[in-house]
Amino acid sequence: MWQPSAKRNRLLLIALLALTTIGPASAQPKPFVLDAILGLTGTAAAIGADEAAGLVAYEKFVNRTGGLRGQPVHFEIVDDQSNSAVAVQLATAILAKHPIAVIGSSLAGPSQAMAPLFKNGPVLYAVTPLMASERGSYVFGAGAATRLNAATTMRYFRLKGLTKFAFITTNDASGQDYGRAIDYSLGLGENKNVTVVDRETFSAADLNIAAQIAHLKAANPQVIFAYATGAPFGSVLQGLSDAGIDVPIITAGVNFNPVLLDRFKTYLPKSEMVVGVASFFNQNRARGDVLKGPIDEFYQALGAAGIKPTAAMAYTWDPARIIISGLRKLGANATPEQLRDYIANLRSFAGVSGVYNFGIGDQHGLTQDAQIVVRYDPSAPGATKVVSQQGGAPL
Repeated sequence: MWQPSAKRNRLLLIALLALTTIGPASAQPKPFVLDAILGLTGTAAAIGADEAAGLVAYEKFVNRTGGLRGQPVHFEIVDDQSNSAVAVQLATAILAKHPIAVIGSSLAGPSQAMAPLFKNGPVLYAVTPLMASERGSYVFGAGAATRLNAATTMRYFRLKGLTKFAFITTNDASGQDYGRAIDYSLGLGENKNVTVVDRETFSAADLNIAAQIAHLKAANPQVIFAYATGAPFGSVLQGLSDAGIDVPIITAGVNFNPVLLDRFKTYLPKSEMVVGVASFFNQNRARGDVLKGPIDEFYQALGAAGIKPTAAMAYTWDPARIIISGLRKLGANATPEQLRDYIANLRSFAGVSGVYNFGIGDQHGLTQDAQIVVRYDPSAPGATKVVSQQGGAPL
């Protein structure tokens, strides 16, 4: 099973931490600290490193543009090791400091495990689309809800005439949420002719998934939803390649990292591999497009650090941007309730993932129209090529 490069992650984080220097303590007021819990090691390590990169880049950007009413901002990032129990321990320690908001975690399991601790505040902004929270709660989820990701990519292939889908994922909380996303998509009237010919699950720790791959091959799907992230996704790709299965693959946006996919290049399908992703993947925005400014800032801030944006970076960038916009309006002494209400009442907030309207009540604030489909193409800028209109219809 493929494992993320620990050395690469360490080097990236060292470089990122070097970027957080905000000048001599005597020259500026004490930073306003926001805590973030990310999976920097364990199964989410590659994703967590990208999410940390997004936060560090945003920290530099926000401090360069005035900070929090002149006060510098600092994101204190800790590692939950991609483990729910560790995430709860870290969150409990952070809550003892009475923060106004916490960002994290990278995976659905740790995020869902922490959520009950935030029932009465402060704000928890999970940096995963695999988060389902009740309207009005203190818990929000990054990106468009996963059901919309699945619906977007299913629409893309259905309109291309492909209707037989198979599904493979890990059997953890993330996998269960992906399963619900598939069911939601199948329940849409537009997909009444779509069928799932096989569903397979496996443990993220499994070294051999040959049995699941054999079942997939026997089902003869036209498209495979490979909803596993990081190292487990590498296991799926290797299994499919070894079995000679070469059909289009749909995966999670966080896997579309050129460095990550380069490690899988021996196993990548010849057929197209796509994701339903945030609006920022389409950087070519016309003047007057409300998303042009935020998306340009995102690319420029990360580009200054020599980093190519990924979906995982957007999952921390927009939540941080939304929280800071609230604190800039409310002030550093705002209460968690005031911040929650500020976010809940945003109706046309332009971010890198789309235009947010939290009035829809799903605690994500984005609709399917915020999603586009991109294909992995190592010869293209950023190794991706936009292949759909907003919402998923093929170009």
